[in-house]
Amino acid sequence: MKTKEKTMKVKFDDLMHAIEFHSDMGESFIYLKTGEVCFISDEVVHTIENDGDHPIWMSESEINTVKQYLENSDDFMGLPSQYDINEYQMMEDFALVLADEKAQGQLLIALRGKGAFRRFKDSVIFLGIEKDWYQFRENKYKQFITEWCEIEGITLCDEGAKHALTD
Repeated sequence: MKTKEKTMKVKFDDLMHAIEFHSDMGESFIYLKTGEVCFISDEVVHTIENDGDHPIWMSESEINTVKQYLENSDDFMGLPSQYDINEYQMMEDFALVLADEKAQGQLLIALRGKGAFRRFKDSVIFLGIEKDWYQFRENKYKQFITEWCEIEGITLCDEGAKHALTD
């Protein structure tokens, strides 16, 4: 008979921050032994792999986390990135739920072609619906994170999770 593994508990706000502010300069992980969300920069990995002098800005904690990662990467679970969320689709979904057809049309036009993200943001501000957009966006992130955690068997353990599917 198989025994059920202990469920990993992770702070919702830590996940939200790590996924929302993804960087191409490294990767965010959950350290499976503690449930801690951490960012591991490519620069720190490169420095430690090559036994170089550590820049003064590197904390001892960051150096130790990277060493642990390099020794046993199986103890770390990579987080989805902002690309997994598809914010372009999120912007389109927001436009489509607007009751004001003129605003809806303006946002859909803004999403066409190069520079769509900037035009969308400018249009949202111009239309005075910036607060609505950011609330919609936050709810979509919360929904994504909650669903991802359910799939991965992760238990969310702080206030942000309670509102994830009720907003």
